Amino acid sequence: MSARVALVAGAVGRRGEALLNRVLGSGDYAGVVVLADAPMALGVRALALAGPDELPRIDDAFLMLSDPDEAGSRSFYGRDAPFVQVHEGNCLRVAQRAAAAGATRTLLVSPAPAWQQVGRFHSGLTNATELAIAQLPFRAFVVLRPVQPARRAAGNLLQRFAAAYISVQMLMMPRSLDVITSEQLARCALAAMRRAADGVRVFGAQQLPALLEPGD
Repeated sequence: MSARVALVAGAVGRRGEALLNRVLGSGDYAGVVVLADAPMALGVRALALAGPDELPRIDDAFLMLSDPDEAGSRSFYGRDAPFVQVHEGNCLRVAQRAAAAGATRTLLVSPAPAWQQVGRFHSGLTNATELAIAQLPFRAFVVLRPVQPARRAAGNLLQRFAAAYISVQMLMMPRSLDVITSEQLARCALAAMRRAADGVRVFGAQQLPALLEPGD
Protein backbone atom coordinates (compact mmCIF):
# COMPACT_ATOMS: atom_id res chain seq x y z
CA MET A 1 0.00 0.00 0.00
CA SER A 2 1.11 3.58 -0.64
CA ALA A 3 2.49 5.59 2.27
CA ARG A 4 0.55 8.63 1.11
CA VAL A 5 -2.08 10.34 3.26
CA ALA A 6 -5.22 12.05 1.92
CA LEU A 7 -7.43 14.73 3.39
CA VAL A 8 -11.16 14.58 2.64
CA ALA A 9 -12.80 17.90 3.47
CA GLY A 10 -16.55 18.42 3.15
CA ALA A 11 -17.51 14.76 3.67
CA VAL A 12 -21.17 15.66 4.18
CA GLY A 13 -24.34 14.59 2.41
CA ARG A 14 -24.50 11.85 -0.20
CA ARG A 15 -21.71 13.21 -2.35
CA GLY A 16 -19.33 13.77 0.54
CA GLU A 17 -20.05 10.36 2.04
CA ALA A 18 -19.51 8.64 -1.31
CA LEU A 19 -16.20 10.47 -1.79
CA LEU A 20 -14.96 9.49 1.67
CA ASN A 21 -15.90 5.84 1.16
CA ARG A 22 -14.23 5.73 -2.25
CA VAL A 23 -10.98 7.31 -1.07
CA LEU A 24 -10.89 5.16 2.07
CA GLY A 25 -11.50 1.94 0.15
CA SER A 26 -9.25 2.68 -2.80
CA GLY A 27 -6.03 1.33 -1.34
CA ASP A 28 -4.26 4.44 -2.67
CA TYR A 29 -3.57 5.81 0.80
CA ALA A 30 -2.07 4.54 4.03
CA GLY A 31 -4.25 6.99 5.92
CA VAL A 32 -7.28 9.21 5.32
CA VAL A 33 -7.95 12.32 7.40
CA VAL A 34 -11.45 13.80 7.48
CA LEU A 35 -11.87 17.48 8.27
CA ALA A 36 -13.91 17.68 11.47
CA ASP A 37 -14.81 20.12 14.21
CA ALA A 38 -12.44 18.37 16.60
CA PRO A 39 -9.91 15.50 16.53
CA MET A 40 -11.56 12.15 17.08
CA ALA A 41 -10.87 8.43 16.65
CA LEU A 42 -13.71 6.50 15.01
CA GLY A 43 -12.20 3.05 15.35
CA VAL A 44 -11.95 2.64 11.58
CA ARG A 45 -8.58 1.49 10.32
CA ALA A 46 -6.58 4.19 8.51
CA LEU A 47 -9.26 6.83 9.22
CA ALA A 48 -8.79 9.83 11.51
CA LEU A 49 -10.61 13.10 12.17
CA ALA A 50 -8.75 16.37 12.54
CA GLY A 51 -9.63 20.03 12.87
CA PRO A 52 -8.51 22.60 10.27
CA ASP A 53 -5.71 23.86 12.51
CA GLU A 54 -4.59 20.39 13.62
CA LEU A 55 -3.96 18.61 10.33
CA PRO A 56 -1.17 16.02 10.23
CA ARG A 57 1.11 15.78 7.22
CA ILE A 58 -0.92 15.08 4.08
CA ASP A 59 -0.09 14.49 0.42
CA ASP A 60 -3.40 14.92 -1.40
CA ALA A 61 -6.48 16.96 -0.54
CA PHE A 62 -10.04 16.31 -1.74
CA LEU A 63 -12.39 19.26 -1.16
CA MET A 64 -16.13 18.69 -1.65
CA LEU A 65 -17.84 22.06 -1.95
CA SER A 66 -21.52 22.28 -1.04
CA ASP A 67 -24.13 24.88 -0.18
CA PRO A 68 -25.50 24.85 3.39
CA ASP A 69 -28.93 25.70 1.91
CA GLU A 70 -28.78 22.93 -0.69
CA ALA A 71 -31.27 20.09 -0.40
CA GLY A 72 -29.56 17.08 1.18
CA SER A 73 -26.37 18.97 2.01
CA ARG A 74 -26.28 17.11 5.32
CA SER A 75 -27.22 13.53 6.14
CA PHE A 76 -30.80 13.22 7.43
CA TYR A 77 -29.60 10.75 10.05
CA GLY A 78 -26.73 12.92 11.27
CA ARG A 79 -23.93 10.53 10.26
CA ASP A 80 -21.88 13.46 9.04
CA ALA A 81 -22.50 15.69 12.08
CA PRO A 82 -18.82 15.75 13.21
CA PHE A 83 -17.56 16.70 9.75
CA VAL A 84 -16.85 20.25 8.60
CA GLN A 85 -18.90 21.37 5.61
CA VAL A 86 -16.83 23.13 2.94
CA HIS A 87 -18.61 26.10 1.37
CA GLU A 88 -17.75 29.36 -0.36
CA GLY A 89 -17.02 31.06 2.96
CA ASN A 90 -14.34 28.66 4.21
CA CYS A 91 -13.08 26.89 1.07
CA LEU A 92 -9.94 29.02 0.63
CA ARG A 93 -9.02 28.66 4.30
CA VAL A 94 -9.32 24.88 4.08
CA ALA A 95 -7.11 24.85 0.98
CA GLN A 96 -4.56 27.04 2.76
CA ARG A 97 -4.48 24.63 5.71
CA ALA A 98 -4.02 21.71 3.32
CA ALA A 99 -1.09 23.47 1.65
CA ALA A 100 0.47 24.21 5.04
CA ALA A 101 0.10 20.51 5.94
CA GLY A 102 2.18 19.55 2.91
CA ALA A 103 -0.41 18.72 0.25
CA THR A 104 1.04 18.87 -3.26
CA ARG A 105 -2.14 17.90 -5.13
CA THR A 106 -5.62 19.26 -4.46
CA LEU A 107 -8.93 18.36 -6.07
CA LEU A 108 -11.97 20.59 -5.66
CA VAL A 109 -15.49 19.38 -6.45
CA SER A 110 -17.41 22.56 -7.24
CA PRO A 111 -20.95 21.94 -8.57
CA ALA A 112 -22.37 24.45 -11.04
CA PRO A 113 -25.94 24.93 -12.33
CA ALA A 114 -26.87 23.18 -15.55
CA TRP A 115 -27.35 26.41 -17.50
CA GLN A 116 -23.79 27.47 -16.68
CA GLN A 117 -22.43 24.17 -17.97
CA VAL A 118 -23.49 24.88 -21.56
CA GLY A 119 -20.70 26.19 -23.76
CA ARG A 120 -17.31 27.08 -22.30
CA PHE A 121 -18.43 29.44 -19.53
CA HIS A 122 -17.18 27.05 -16.82
CA SER A 123 -14.19 25.60 -18.67
CA GLY A 124 -11.68 27.50 -16.52
CA LEU A 125 -11.31 28.93 -13.04
CA THR A 126 -14.35 31.11 -12.48
CA ASN A 127 -14.14 32.96 -9.18
CA ALA A 128 -11.73 34.62 -6.78
CA THR A 129 -11.60 31.59 -4.49
CA GLU A 130 -10.50 29.20 -7.24
CA LEU A 131 -7.96 31.70 -8.54
CA ALA A 132 -6.55 32.10 -5.02
CA ILE A 133 -6.32 28.32 -4.53
CA ALA A 134 -4.47 28.04 -7.84
CA GLN A 135 -1.85 30.43 -6.44
CA LEU A 136 -1.13 28.18 -3.45
CA PRO A 137 1.98 25.96 -3.66
CA PHE A 138 0.18 22.91 -5.06
CA ARG A 139 1.89 20.99 -7.83
CA ALA A 140 -1.51 20.05 -9.28
CA PHE A 141 -4.94 21.64 -8.83
CA VAL A 142 -7.94 19.84 -10.34
CA VAL A 143 -11.53 21.13 -10.41
CA LEU A 144 -14.57 18.95 -11.11
CA ARG A 145 -17.88 20.65 -11.97
CA PRO A 146 -20.81 18.26 -11.69
CA VAL A 147 -24.31 19.61 -12.23
CA GLN A 148 -25.53 21.35 -9.10
CA PRO A 149 -28.50 19.54 -7.48
CA ALA A 150 -31.81 21.39 -7.59
CA ARG A 151 -32.84 23.09 -4.39
CA ARG A 152 -36.05 22.41 -2.50
CA ALA A 153 -39.17 24.14 -3.72
CA ALA A 154 -39.32 27.55 -2.04
CA GLY A 155 -42.19 29.42 -0.47
CA ASN A 156 -42.27 32.97 -1.78
CA LEU A 157 -42.99 34.07 -5.34
CA LEU A 158 -39.41 34.98 -6.24
CA GLN A 159 -38.07 31.67 -4.94
CA ARG A 160 -40.75 29.69 -6.82
CA PHE A 161 -39.88 31.57 -10.01
CA ALA A 162 -36.19 30.76 -9.53
CA ALA A 163 -37.01 27.07 -8.96
CA ALA A 164 -39.14 27.00 -12.13
CA TYR A 165 -36.36 28.67 -14.10
CA ILE A 166 -33.84 26.06 -12.97
CA SER A 167 -36.28 23.29 -13.93
CA VAL A 168 -36.58 24.74 -17.45
CA GLN A 169 -32.81 24.91 -17.74
CA MET A 170 -32.57 21.24 -16.75
CA LEU A 171 -35.02 20.38 -19.55
CA MET A 172 -32.87 22.35 -22.01
CA MET A 173 -29.69 20.62 -20.91
CA PRO A 174 -27.93 18.80 -23.78
CA ARG A 175 -28.22 15.02 -23.78
CA SER A 176 -24.42 14.86 -23.63
CA LEU A 177 -24.47 16.65 -20.26
CA ASP A 178 -25.06 13.76 -17.88
CA VAL A 179 -26.14 14.10 -14.26
CA ILE A 180 -23.96 11.50 -12.60
CA THR A 181 -24.64 9.76 -9.30
CA SER A 182 -22.79 10.47 -6.06
CA GLU A 183 -20.89 7.20 -6.38
CA GLN A 184 -19.91 7.96 -9.98
CA LEU A 185 -18.73 11.42 -8.95
CA ALA A 186 -16.56 9.85 -6.23
CA ARG A 187 -15.04 7.51 -8.82
CA CYS A 188 -14.37 10.49 -11.09
CA ALA A 189 -12.65 12.35 -8.26
CA LEU A 190 -10.35 9.45 -7.46
CA ALA A 191 -9.55 8.87 -11.14
CA ALA A 192 -8.80 12.56 -11.67
CA MET A 193 -6.48 12.62 -8.67
CA ARG A 194 -4.65 9.54 -9.91
CA ARG A 195 -4.09 11.22 -13.27
CA ALA A 196 -3.33 14.67 -11.89
CA ALA A 197 -0.46 16.34 -13.73
CA ASP A 198 1.35 19.55 -12.93
CA GLY A 199 -0.73 22.68 -13.33
CA VAL A 200 -4.48 23.37 -13.32
CA ARG A 201 -7.11 21.17 -14.94
CA VAL A 202 -10.88 21.73 -15.00
CA PHE A 203 -13.44 19.03 -15.86
CA GLY A 204 -16.93 20.29 -16.62
CA ALA A 205 -20.01 18.08 -16.37
CA GLN A 206 -19.61 17.14 -20.02
CA GLN A 207 -16.07 15.81 -19.42
CA LEU A 208 -16.72 13.89 -16.20
CA PRO A 209 -18.05 10.64 -17.76
CA ALA A 210 -14.74 10.21 -19.60
CA LEU A 211 -13.06 9.75 -16.21
CA LEU A 212 -15.18 6.71 -15.41
CA GLU A 213 -13.80 3.28 -16.09
CA PRO A 214 -15.97 0.85 -18.13
CA GLY A 215 -18.70 -0.52 -15.89
CA ASP A 216 -18.75 2.51 -13.58
